[in-house]
Amino acid sequence: MPRRQHKKSRNGCLECKRRHIKCDERRPVCAQCTTSERICEFSERHARIVLSAASSRQTPSSTTGTPLSEPAVAAGSHEEPPVNMLHAELLCHLVTETLGSLSRDNSHLASLFSTEIMKCCSEAPYLLNELLALAATHISIIRPAQQALYRHHAAQLQNHALRFFHATNPTPTSTPTACMPRFLFSSILGMHTLCDTLVFRDDDFNVFLDRFIHYLHIHRGVRAVIGSNWRVLAESTALAPTLGDAESRLQADNAPLGPECSRLLALTQSSNLSPSIAATYQHAIEALQLAMNSASSLEPMGSCPPGIFSWPATLSPEYVDLLALRSPDALAVLAHYGVVLHAHRHHWFLGDGGRYLIESIREYLGPDWAEWLAFPNHALSQSTIP
Repeated sequence: MPRRQHKKSRNGCLECKRRHIKCDERRPVCAQCTTSERICEFSERHARIVLSAASSRQTPSSTTGTPLSEPAVAAGSHEEPPVNMLHAELLCHLVTETLGSLSRDNSHLASLFSTEIMKCCSEAPYLLNELLALAATHISIIRPAQQALYRHHAAQLQNHALRFFHATNPTPTSTPTACMPRFLFSSILGMHTLCDTLVFRDDDFNVFLDRFIHYLHIHRGVRAVIGSNWRVLAESTALAPTLGDAESRLQADNAPLGPECSRLLALTQSSNLSPSIAATYQHAIEALQLAMNSASSLEPMGSCPPGIFSWPATLSPEYVDLLALRSPDALAVLAHYGVVLHAHRHHWFLGDGGRYLIESIREYLGPDWAEWLAFPNHALSQSTIP
């Protein structure tokens, strides 16, 4: 009897191998690790095989994926390790390009990086590794010919950052020195994950939605990291001007809903939902109005509006659960968030993710939900946000 052909994935990630399950080998994070929210990392041996063509133009030191706090040293060498030229390139790009691309006020971000943020990085290696991972992702987008190479490095650096972060003492403290690195890391990780979800998306909408829900879980974790330390961050750190501006844009107690959100809320209230689910949607829609207000208050090519990240961070777990169940009402609300993303598609970390989100939800729900999606569809045709 012929021997049965071996079906095991030989090039899967290390975590799937450890768990003895089949890996789909998707990079930078496989589907199994995305679903189970685990750290996904591929072996260096296979990465070198996959990326040999892309890395042939790089120097040997520029292709290492080692973290900054663990430089690679040749076996038997007693000399200081050489400078990792990849890290030097990413650091330069971070300071000169990536940070500036996130704000119209480049000098403010440069000042933050040169003093307080650099101090945080020296005390928290996970923060610098994640910043360099974000810079590598930025390069992978603006240099499509080298996308695979830099996405690989971004994944490696982010995995190192996550390991360092989870290895630190999680005991909450109210001192600026202790809480600012964790807040910065969580915020940047959220932005990075949103970029991976939107820009490097899967064509299968269900897979995309699972990844987006995973992003929501990560970004909501920012609130847990901040805890009761918001006032310390907003008043006693170098982030005070930035956080104060974001807070003022998002402070709108009893602010009236605009016509689009009012119409969406009316549709949910007329859908015979239970009181708890109706309240969940009302909270999500009210937060969405604040995000829209924040986005529309900026110049079209201005800095990244805080509403892009405030809405995911303030969503209730109940709404995220409804999204996971593919509730049509929840998807219709999400399509309205796609309008905010689409209005700021010029940002490299958003791209055409907003358009994809709206069009995919429209196709998924079908014509019966056209009334719910009237505003998102109109926004696509006009490419504006009221």
